[in-house]
Amino acid sequence: MPIVIISAKIPGPRPPACFSRTALMMAAPVAGMLPDRRSSALQRAGDYLLEKQSPGGGFCFYRGYYLEEPNLADTWHGIAALMGLLGVELAGRNEHADFVIRQVVEPQPFALYYRLRSLLALKVADPMQGEVVRAVASLRVGLPDPMRPYPLGAALQRLRCILWLRKRLGMEGETAEVAEAILAMANADGGYGMPSNLPDTEAAVAILALCDAEPRQATGAFVQSMADPQFGFRLTAASRSPNLETVHAGVSSCHRLGLAIPHAAAATAFVLSCQTGSGGFARTADALPDIALTHMALTVLLRYLGEY
Repeated sequence: MPIVIISAKIPGPRPPACFSRTALMMAAPVAGMLPDRRSSALQRAGDYLLEKQSPGGGFCFYRGYYLEEPNLADTWHGIAALMGLLGVELAGRNEHADFVIRQVVEPQPFALYYRLRSLLALKVADPMQGEVVRAVASLRVGLPDPMRPYPLGAALQRLRCILWLRKRLGMEGETAEVAEAILAMANADGGYGMPSNLPDTEAAVAILALCDAEPRQATGAFVQSMADPQFGFRLTAASRSPNLETVHAGVSSCHRLGLAIPHAAAATAFVLSCQTGSGGFARTADALPDIALTHMALTVLLRYLGEY
């Protein structure tokens, strides 16, 4: 089956893997150059992802000549980015589906999430659906402890994953109680985490959406206050810490809350600066890329910033 949209590698030398701090700081004002940069970035990202497919099915970001260990997480991110965002028709979609189906079904929320989302994206029925339903039903919907700030982000992501699985499979749950508890965890400024930060706030907003609940008005004000004219968004009130995850959390939160993105050109330029010479995206310009971060970057560029 032919691949569409991404057809061949762009000729000529690759751009350097890293961008200097000076180049990064100058990126925001050059909004007129962004469409061409975005188009090139999408092509190169697609090439990077296609190279991460394993011959026997699945994806693996660190695969090489003597190493072939595809996993469910990379497989979901690869399929979602290529098929869902870039519109690529994968020639090996049957092999990818077979790889996902071969994985053992166990009550591990993230593994179940990647399995279910991968097969949904591939439009393939799961022959182990009964086992999947039983495994999801056995997952405990535990609320995070707001007094333990360091594992808070991980606990929010786990809860978010479980709620998505249960909702997708039509399972009833204590969503009203979960929403009430999450609303009570908000800080005085409307943010979540200690101190209030964008990633934890984005996770809390997503959980409330799964519970069909609205966040506090102060949460929207907090997200807007984290807008940064140079990088798009900052991590906390006292720290810029510009990275891909922070920008993703900011634009995603704005999207869910129905807010305009104040510095969309700066956010776009920063995300583009995170693309490495391989075509994959990293957390920052001087870091290493992987499939999950590339999926995140493409989500920002195409889903959240595509209209800007």
